[in-house]
Amino acid sequence: MGEPRAGTPERQTATGRRSLLVVGAGLVAAVTCALTLWAAGAIDPVPLPGIPVPSAEVTWLVPALQLLNDAAAVVTVGCLLGAAVLVPGGPTISTAGYRWLRMTTWSAAVWALAALVSLPLLLADFLGTGVEVVSLRAVYSFVVDIEQGRVLLVVAALAAVVASSARTVLTPTGARVLLVIALAATVPPAFTSHSADEADHDLAVAGLALHVLGVVGWAGGLLALLLAARLTGPTRTAAVGRFSRLAAPLALLVAGSGVVTSFTRLSAPGQLVNTSYGIVLLVKTAALLAVVTIGWWHRRRTLSALGAGRPGAFFRLAAVEVLLLAATIGVGVGLSRTAPPPVPQPAERAVEGASGVLPTPPPGTVGVFERE
Repeated sequence: MGEPRAGTPERQTATGRRSLLVVGAGLVAAVTCALTLWAAGAIDPVPLPGIPVPSAEVTWLVPALQLLNDAAAVVTVGCLLGAAVLVPGGPTISTAGYRWLRMTTWSAAVWALAALVSLPLLLADFLGTGVEVVSLRAVYSFVVDIEQGRVLLVVAALAAVVASSARTVLTPTGARVLLVIALAATVPPAFTSHSADEADHDLAVAGLALHVLGVVGWAGGLLALLLAARLTGPTRTAAVGRFSRLAAPLALLVAGSGVVTSFTRLSAPGQLVNTSYGIVLLVKTAALLAVVTIGWWHRRRTLSALGAGRPGAFFRLAAVEVLLLAATIGVGVGLSRTAPPPVPQPAERAVEGASGVLPTPPPGTVGVFERE
């Protein structure tokens, strides 16, 4: 079946569908995040003696910006994966890779901006105040003295490097360098998440970092394929085949790292069903299993149809997979704001962190894909 030419009603319809998919994925992620926050009680924290509660605006804006961070990271890594691996081209970048790099410029800029805007909001969340009372001096101290602030600044700087460089890169090697930088920007928040405070510190941090890398590669690569409007014919078939070979190990990486990080959070199997954290974790697991099932169906049914010049089935199934991944990411953001089940500790540990300029940060308020 021939491909619709540029400017034709068929091409315009395909572009409209891709735009609708992006909007739909964003809405699915936002709705599932909001529902998770509401169901887990994360938007209505219980005041504790000596621990202030942030304003309602901060309570909602922190996960909203975290979701925006995650979405921008997924698009950035996905487009760079497409340009560097899926359709690398020859000595110079391919046409599809060139277009992916232009998308990267915008998504990485959003990523950098979201990380910077998160600084005063996260500080307000720590202090239990409204963002209007946070001064520039306080934000400066937050960045200089507190690890969470420094990490967000590093993420913003790395994303800004990708955004500025993507407009000038014209070779597959350059795209691969940017891909490494983008992947590196997703990892530092794992070291300041509440995984870093677990007894199994190294295991928790390693599991979360691997989980992040698996998610952004899996979700981003699939989204990049759907956004490549000019990727057609044998080139598209080859790109989808390369992604298909990557998707299976990435899915295993996400699943395995998820099990590892869950092990560091839960001290008893019963916590999966009798705590808010465990129930949200089960919902997220179910969504991931659904995505894996669809991916398996892809390999068996739609890849041959795509090779025969019938892309409709592939795009329909891939769109469902993207929407499910968006829902999974939304649930993940909600999970990151849900306190894990308490672990019995000595009495002296119960008051640890009560002194100092800033109170102990709430769980999961920092970073991209702090999820488990």
